[in-house]
Amino acid sequence: DNGSATYKGPSGERRLAVRRCGALKDAVLFTTSPLLMNEADRGAFERVQAQARLTRFGGDCYAYGLLAAGHVDLVVENSLKLYDFAALVPVIKGAGGLITDWRGKDLDMHSDGSVIAAGDPAILTAARKILAG
Repeated sequence: DNGSATYKGPSGERRLAVRRCGALKDAVLFTTSPLLMNEADRGAFERVQAQARLTRFGGDCYAYGLLAAGHVDLVVENSLKLYDFAALVPVIKGAGGLITDWRGKDLDMHSDGSVIAAGDPAILTAARKILAG
């Protein structure tokens, strides 16, 4: 509903909430693999990675769940299709996070497949500026 996100598992139910991280240098960054990116996008990703505290690879949609649960700060990917990100948008927003394309546009059926999700607006803005070139 973009207003809340919850997790229900063996230990019960809890509300999901992103964590705040005001600086890219303190951020934990996730992507499936930079090897899936074209050369230009991989270079842009590597510039973000160089400024992040820690980068992890793999996980696919699990990375977005980790972001919504407050375990990571930033997810940057590209070449995604609508079916890859559509279900993630309300979860990230419901947990208090932000999710857009690399230029800051809302994701929709016409998106170019670039996706950036963050728990804090400051690192979303910082990463977007780097990705823009």
